[in-house]
Amino acid sequence: MEIIGPFLICLIAGISTCLGIVFTYIKTKNIDRLICISLSFSGGVMFLLSIKELIPESINILLKNNSINNYIIMILIPFISYLIVKIINKTIKDNSLYRVGIVNMLILMFHNIPEGIITFTSGITNIKLGLKLGLAIMFHNIPEGICISIPIYYATKSRGKALFYTFISGMSEVFGGLIFYIFYKNIINIYTLSYLLYFVGCLMIWITILDIYKEIIKYNNKYWILYGLLLS
Repeated sequence: MEIIGPFLICLIAGISTCLGIVFTYIKTKNIDRLICISLSFSGGVMFLLSIKELIPESINILLKNNSINNYIIMILIPFISYLIVKIINKTIKDNSLYRVGIVNMLILMFHNIPEGIITFTSGITNIKLGLKLGLAIMFHNIPEGICISIPIYYATKSRGKALFYTFISGMSEVFGGLIFYIFYKNIINIYTLSYLLYFVGCLMIWITILDIYKEIIKYNNKYWILYGLLLS
């Protein structure tokens, strides 16, 4: 019974990602402007989340473990994450807007799994803390849903596909919590979580630079880009 509360917190936080689909209902005659602003907003959210939260917090924790191996891994992770993004891009041959949506989904899944672990374990330890954390995650999962749903929808013209991929990303949060509880609660610690979050932060930066930014500049309108960045 002790897992029901934390499970529900993870579930609600994960499902909130699907609210990003609401933005596909925005009616506009200028689709290019909506896509450009949405992508620049998405890129801004992912980049700021990485440089302001994921990477600094992870590094602060990892530096407490003062070992040569630790430093080597921290140096290698940015290069490994770059190679992974390049491999994904070569594997997905579809149009660039669709690729952006799929890659965003994959990267955010990596992000949501450790996030689900943190939410789940917080809820088991202290249900009030879990609720507060779950609420905060719920609000920041909505922009993540936009990152996936907007490019998928406008690339495929299918709201069903956009919702499906957004749902998969959101449910990875529940998956992370349950897998941790069932298999790894004696293995995962603060350092392994920090490695995961540092890795995810690097992935987000590379996807912003290599995919989202490259797609944005095709629209050749600095004002639309600026609007999206200011919203993030």
